[in-house]
Amino acid sequence: MKVMITGGTGLIGSACCKHFADKGWEVVAVDNNTRGVLFGKDGSNRQNVEEDDVFSRDGVELVEADVRDEKVMKEIVERVDAIVHLAAQPSHPKSLEIPLEDFQINAWGTLQLLELARQHNHDIPFAFMSTNKVYGDYPNYFNYRVVGRRYEPVGFESFDETLPIDRCGHTPFGCSKAAADLYAQEYGINYGMKTATFRGGCLTGKNSRAVELHGYLPYIVRCGLTGKHYNVYGGGYRVRDQIHSSDVAGVIYSFVDRPKKNQIGLYGTPYNLGGERINSVSIFETIDAIEAKTGKKLDWSEAAERESDHIWWISDMGRFKADYPNWKMTKDLDFIFNEIIEYYVKREKLKVEVKDMAYFKRVRV
Repeated sequence: MKVMITGGTGLIGSACCKHFADKGWEVVAVDNNTRGVLFGKDGSNRQNVEEDDVFSRDGVELVEADVRDEKVMKEIVERVDAIVHLAAQPSHPKSLEIPLEDFQINAWGTLQLLELARQHNHDIPFAFMSTNKVYGDYPNYFNYRVVGRRYEPVGFESFDETLPIDRCGHTPFGCSKAAADLYAQEYGINYGMKTATFRGGCLTGKNSRAVELHGYLPYIVRCGLTGKHYNVYGGGYRVRDQIHSSDVAGVIYSFVDRPKKNQIGLYGTPYNLGGERINSVSIFETIDAIEAKTGKKLDWSEAAERESDHIWWISDMGRFKADYPNWKMTKDLDFIFNEIIEYYVKREKLKVEVKDMAYFKRVRV
């Protein structure tokens, strides 16, 4: 069996390459390092290729190509047994600067890949990595209150897929990903393709080439360790749930291995994807954890709210878990923080005494 993974050298791409290869699949990883062009050297995926041994394995082919290159994509689509489409322009602040390119990469690139699959390899699974930004800033219409060092919602616990995606602000990124998300659903509903969309929240891990415009948790950890100033946009009580890239890869593999129709017998199901409440953390709690684990005080100041950013987000993964009950989240917050801290301490050759590595296990008892 052979899978094409677009965006294959990125955070989730490299994790998916490893997961599928470990399961005995051949892998075609497609990437042209657009991240490096958009976000500069720190945002480049080249380092993942150099550091992650998955790309030197037998059976893992790395193709440097743009997902908008119809000729190259057609040739690969024709010879694989599944498609995992991860390639994207991933930053909603950046999309405000480059709305046309954002649309071309996210919406047009996805539509073209769906159509190539429909025409040339109709029956293979097609997993699309969407985003919770398809919901725009609709989550900000709900009520929250400050509890300790975070916001907590009033009257609900998390967001599921019934949350509306319109009548709110999105940024061009949210619009382009919503268009791609809906197209992936339509190709399942109207063309019978085995599609599913995964609306990811904060997907994280050491292979994130984090920059200020994208990759919140690794970026703030790196700032804390190196003494770089950090801007807290819109206040520090805001909450995100964190899910490790290896757990995301497990989610995607579960679908590809056994595509499921929804309750009315159609493909194209959208799934929320995140760390849920157990892996949720506020910015202030993140700052506390960095200091507890490293002794480093983050140099930070408040900055203006980012356009259409979420005040609070925790994913409800109930729909996915009902369809795929064998999937379990394996990486908790301590693992996620510890991995990122240890990576940057080693990479930056920092003289940091890492301590209290079970911080969240202790404070959340």
